Amino acid sequence: MPKATFYTHVAQVPIFTCRLIARAIRDGGRILVWSDSFGQLQELDKTLWQYEAESFVPHEVWTIEYPMPTDTPVLLATGDRIPEIAENMTVLNLSDDFWNAAPVLPERILEIVGGSFEELAEARGRFAAYRKSGFDIGHHDMGGKA
Repeated sequence: MPKATFYTHVAQVPIFTCRLIARAIRDGGRILVWSDSFGQLQELDKTLWQYEAESFVPHEVWTIEYPMPTDTPVLLATGDRIPEIAENMTVLNLSDDFWNAAPVLPERILEIVGGSFEELAEARGRFAAYRKSGFDIGHHDMGGKA
């Protein structure tokens, strides 16, 4: 059963994103970071290069019109459609897209949600859609945590 985990009330989204990515690949997993903004991906790429110099996070920007790279643990991508991915991948969804309608369901979806009313309302919609699609749902309120 696929799993969707929501991290809500995140204050510093870029730093939290880097932490979550590093933790997700620590055990040899692969992660696709999906965004609806190429600018956001460029910023994340830059932040990952600067994040904890002693623990480099290998990553690359993937253009979904080309075959998915298989030798990089972290792929950063955006596009006008959800791409087909390997079954065992984790997706860190930084977009408004609903991954429960993906051509291949990810093993796990991670959703980072800020604290604004709009962000929380959009996340509730994805939460309900994932639950209705049979996903196991997890939630972590990051309010007041570093």
